[in-house]
Formats: sequence, structure tokens, C-alpha cells
Amino acid sequence: MGSLRLRLTLLATALVLGVLIAGASLLYGLQRSQLTDSVDRSLTERADTIAALFGESGLPPSFGADDEDRAVQVVDGAGNVVAASRNLRNAGPIANLDVSLGERIRTTAAPAVGEDDFRILSRRITTAEGGFVLHVAESTDDLEDNSESLLATLAAAVPFLAALLAGLIWWLVGRTLRPVDTMRSEVDAISDTQVAHQLVHPGRNDEIGRLATTLNQMLHRLHRSSEQQRQFVADAAHELRTPLTRLRTTVEVDIAQPDAADPERTNREVRAEVLELQRLIDDLLHLANSDDGSASDYHAMLDLDDLVMAEIREQRRATPHATVGAANVSACEITGDEAQIRRAFRNLLTNAIRHAHARVEVTLEQNPSGARLLVDDDGPGVDPDQREAVFDRFTRLDEARSVDQGGAGLGLAITRDIVTRHGGTVRCEPSPLGGARFVATFGHPADGGPDEPDPPPETGPLNPRS
Repeated sequence: MGSLRLRLTLLATALVLGVLIAGASLLYGLQRSQLTDSVDRSLTERADTIAALFGESGLPPSFGADDEDRAVQVVDGAGNVVAASRNLRNAGPIANLDVSLGERIRTTAAPAVGEDDFRILSRRITTAEGGFVLHVAESTDDLEDNSESLLATLAAAVPFLAALLAGLIWWLVGRTLRPVDTMRSEVDAISDTQVAHQLVHPGRNDEIGRLATTLNQMLHRLHRSSEQQRQFVADAAHELRTPLTRLRTTVEVDIAQPDAADPERTNREVRAEVLELQRLIDDLLHLANSDDGSASDYHAMLDLDDLVMAEIREQRRATPHATVGAANVSACEITGDEAQIRRAFRNLLTNAIRHAHARVEVTLEQNPSGARLLVDDDGPGVDPDQREAVFDRFTRLDEARSVDQGGAGLGLAITRDIVTRHGGTVRCEPSPLGGARFVATFGHPADGGPDEPDPPPETGPLNPRS
């Protein structure tokens, strides 16, 4: 059964029908109980009146001209009828009930009186003449007629009310679900190129309104993700085209002018471009793995100061253009992925070296929540309104930080991704050296606190990487 509207209507109708049947049964039972109580009160009053006659004039021989709906009978201790109403004058005992406790009432057939069932009250009476049992009977015909009339009314009313309520529920459910069906139609009409489309909000703050809001938020996220993917692909294609174009140009020049070709120079240029391509592809693969959640999450205990110093020593193999100070690198332990942490620091360090005029300072310290790493340079710095944008992918701000000085604009984006995955943060702020300061904090501190600090490392000159 595919229609939610039909299923809800049938379920609600079944529940309502059950309630109506239960209510009708309760009403029928209450009315029958009240009618029975009325008959019993009438029998009790009549028995009281007859019992009073016993005390005034002894045992009366007759009880008047009772009609077929009522009867009275008195039976002695031997079971003989000693007095009765005229309609029971020649009949035997109409009931044989144990009245040792005083009085009993029950409904039973009394053929001697009539064809209907009778409600019979039997009461023990003791007089000067001895003990007797008084039977007072009244027909239940009126009770049954009234009960059957009510039952017939309920039998007709319950299905009618159930059908009426089913129609009302069908209309209400349809009216309630109409915005959902409208949203379904709108979503069904959205194509890959129309993710930015927003659904019409029903204008109410209930479950349907919240569903519309949630779907619009989802569509907004999908649109933003789609735009980011398109931009990522376009930027990646552009970045890959640049080294490929230079490679092609170098090879075509050598082919066009074989006499002027310098194989050694060509090999160096080709190798440099291939390394640039490899670095760019590695960056793209890292971001792609991070986006789909497949990046490594292996964490081990790391001596962060050893890792930082190893990377600084590797950079010192270049000719001097910038001087790196590492006197404030103190012993520090964290948990994390060594390759990723080293890559994040390498990106910060090479970025600082690339834009520094002459000096870079690295500071590392442990605090109760983890580690704090600072990389300062004395370069042109970053404008306040651009300090978040530098962490976006393929971002280059101005001439001072342009592609001519190297980099595809992915290093800082990768750094933020790695630091965030390690429970930390990274931000850009002004440096006391006059340029930019990048502050990275790492969570997951190792137990036991830091070791004793190593002796201050040497300060050496560095050249920026291309």
C-alpha cells in the first residue's frame, strides 16, 4: 500500500472505530445496568410493601389482580405455595433460591407467569405463623426493548460516525501532507545544475516547516559543495597546466633548435617541473583524501621538537636568503601522525621563508592542553581582512605572495586540515618581526609532561624554496 495518506487514514479510522465501539459498548452496558437497577428498586419496594402486610393482617390469601408483567408468590418451609397473585394461583413455586442470607435477586424464565424472562426477588420472611419465602417477579420486557432500541441506534450510528470521521481524516491528512508532496515534486524537478534552487517554505513552524528548512539547508550545502568541487577542479587544472606548459615549451624549443639545445640545462628544467608537478599532485591527493574522510588517522607519541628541528636542518641545505631562529624551540610531546605533522610544519616554514625579507623565527612550547607552535617572518605580512582567506585553497593574496615566488596556494589549506584533524587550530596574526605570524596549536598532549629542553640549536641561513 503505497499511499501514506491512505495508510494514515485507515490507521486513524481503525483507532477511531475501536474507540467508538468501546464507547458504544460502555454506553450500552451502563444503560442496561441502570434499567436493571430500576427494576430491582421496584421489586424491593413491592417486597417491602407486601412484607408489611404480613405484620398487619397475617398471611394474605391473595395480592390483587396483578397483570402478566408482575407476580407475587409466598412459599412455606415445606415448599408449598400458601399465597399468590391471581396469575400464579394454581402454579408451583416460581423460584428455588437459597435465601438463608435474607434476600436474592436474579433473572430467569418463569413459564408459569409468561413467556418473557422475569427479574425475581426472593426474600425470607418470619412471622408468628412460621417462616416463609416471598417471591416478587417483574417482567424484563421493557428492559430488553429499551436495550435493543439503544443497540440498534448504536449499530447505525457507529458505522456512520466512523465513515464521517474517515472522510474528515482523509481530508485533514491530505491537507497536512500537501506541502510535503509539493516539496517532493520540487526536489524531483531539481537537476544537477539546479542545486541552488530553494523549496517553497509552507510558512509555519511545525514539523513540515522544519522539514522544509532542513531540506533548504541541505540543498544549500550541496550547492556550496558542488561549487567548491567545480572551483577545485578548475583551479587544479589551471595549476597543472602551468608546469606542463613550461615542460612542453622547453622540449619544443630544443626540438626546434637542436643545435642550440643544452641537454644538461633541459634535464634540470624538466626535473624541476616534474618535482613541482609531483608536489602539486601530492597536495591534491591529500585534500581529496581529507574531503572523503580517507586520510590517515594513525596517531602515535611524537617528540615534536625533534620533528621541528629535523625539518629546519633539512631546510638549511639551501643558500642563505633568510635566517631561521630556533632558540625558542623547547622539548614538547604530542600524539599524532608524524608524516602529517611534519608536512604541516614544513608548509608553515617554507611559506615564511618564501615571504621573509631576511629573518624567520620558530617558537615551540608545551602547555597543559597540548603544544603551541609559532612561525614568524619579517616579510610584508597579511592584511587583517585576508588572514582567514590565506587558508583557502588556491589562494594568493597580492604580488608579494604571488605564484612567481612559488606555491599553488594549497600549503596553508593543507596545514589547517592537518592541524584540525589533530584537534588543534591554526591562525594568522601580526608578527613582532613586522611580517606574519602563524600560530598552530595541537591537542592530544602526551602523558607525563615534556622532557627537559635540549640545548638551543644553531641558527643558520636559508634560501626560500622555489
